[in-house]
Amino acid sequence: MTDNLSGIGDAIRQAGEAYADTIAKLTTVLRGSAGQAAEPNRQPVVENWLRLARMSKDGMVAALEQGFESWEREIRRTTIQSGATAAPTNPLDAWSENWRKAVDSFASGAGTEEFRKQAEAIRSRFAEGMRAWQRLWEQEK
Repeated sequence: MTDNLSGIGDAIRQAGEAYADTIAKLTTVLRGSAGQAAEPNRQPVVENWLRLARMSKDGMVAALEQGFESWEREIRRTTIQSGATAAPTNPLDAWSENWRKAVDSFASGAGTEEFRKQAEAIRSRFAEGMRAWQRLWEQEK
């Protein structure tokens, strides 16, 4: 019980750190673009960055909900010794795929090469934090 529960705590911490880093990087990117000369495609670029920020938030919320469900199930299993419950599906697989598609779409559209690189760096850092959740879910199976 302790191993699974500490794994959940570690996953929450790592995902939270990754989310905080993601929002900090997105803020830096968006503030940097505000100081540049006005471009006709600025609004779609900003909207794309905001969409990626919302996707990050949605992924974090899904991860927290999934982590709490795992924690609650583990507590019930070990303290009540109730029957096994079906494990929920992993919502982050869908989130990861949607993130990849959004970044690909964004990078091939109005985004500059620098924006593409920044988006990829942000995606990598956030995915790193989310892998902690995936490892935890794989242990449950």
